[in-house]
Amino acid sequence: MYKLSISYDGKLSSVWTYSDAIEAVHQFDRCTDCGDAKEYATYNLSDPTGKMYTKTFYRNGNVSVK
Repeated sequence: MYKLSISYDGKLSSVWTYSDAIEAVHQFDRCTDCGDAKEYATYNLSDPTGKMYTKTFYRNGNVSVK
């Protein structure tokens, strides 16, 4: 299972699970801004091996990808 979680300002907002890797990555790629966050939004995609990919978008325009 692949999990996509979204947090706004450090508070978990949503979690989706996917069995298909392509669909999970496609949804993760659609995360492109800070959404409803006041300061920052964090998007995490974890794969079945436990590896996590993270994107953080800040209201001031900065972006961090790990």
